[in-house]
Amino acid sequence: MTAGTEVLAAWPPAAVVAALGAAALTMTGAVVGGVWAAVRWRRDVQREERDRAWTRIVWAVDLVCAEDVGRNEIGRRAFQAVYDMQIARDEDVVFVTIVRELIITEKQRRDRPWER
Repeated sequence: MTAGTEVLAAWPPAAVVAALGAAALTMTGAVVGGVWAAVRWRRDVQREERDRAWTRIVWAVDLVCAEDVGRNEIGRRAFQAVYDMQIARDEDVVFVTIVRELIITEKQRRDRPWER
């Protein structure tokens, strides 16, 4: 068992320092790479979630804009459900709120044409 320590003692100190430095550099690179991969993955997930949310929002608005009364009503309810789920985040909330107000205003104008 002591042969291992004797061999280590026989190593030149510069080689030991270089080996330790290389190991530390490798570990640092691995940690930085892992953190970078995690940050990038999270950013990609957020981008995909935003794309999915906007797909749902645009689908509902397309239905709201349909000439068919049934599709129009389905679109209104779908948009209200999307709005209530709060799938829009950050600056997207402002746009979704504006679109919601436009939809509500248009429905009120259609339902009460005598108030124009």
